Amino acid sequence: MIGLRNFVSITLLAFSSLCLSAQAQISSLKNHEVQNPVDISADRLEVKQKENIALFTGNVVVTQDDMSLISDRITVFYEEERDQNNSSSISRLDASGNVTLTSPTETIKSTWGVYDFAEKIITLGGNVEFNNSDGQIKSPRLQVNLTTGQITMDGGRVEGSPDRVTGQFTPPKN
Repeated sequence: MIGLRNFVSITLLAFSSLCLSAQAQISSLKNHEVQNPVDISADRLEVKQKENIALFTGNVVVTQDDMSLISDRITVFYEEERDQNNSSSISRLDASGNVTLTSPTETIKSTWGVYDFAEKIITLGGNVEFNNSDGQIKSPRLQVNLTTGQITMDGGRVEGSPDRVTGQFTPPKN
């Protein structure tokens, strides 16, 4: 029979290993090319030319390479200046309502999201649920750096969300 001291030591060691592997997790979105074409489909589109925004509503699906962003509503902010093809550059996407971000290795659900093309960062907030093959982590806010692939989850006080980052991990079977 394992003594209490040995059991606690083994449990702490196993939990520490799982947490370290979760912290070292790098998203498959590392080096994601933000300049690549963005495809958007929705039930409705409203363009506000003077404000340089396009509002997509109803079953909105945004795809860029192997990443997809699904939401009830997405506001596209674009630059006024046009390139040689007479196209405007997207500077930011704001998503709200039933937001789901998927990549080849993870699925992230939240209530809102912001894709900042200049900073190459996607921020998701409001009851965030991050899922990959290692397990699930919940937090009020998550950020994905598209250059490094680093995923950062914040606790803290966000209205309507848990105060802390929580996780459930599945240890490998022997």
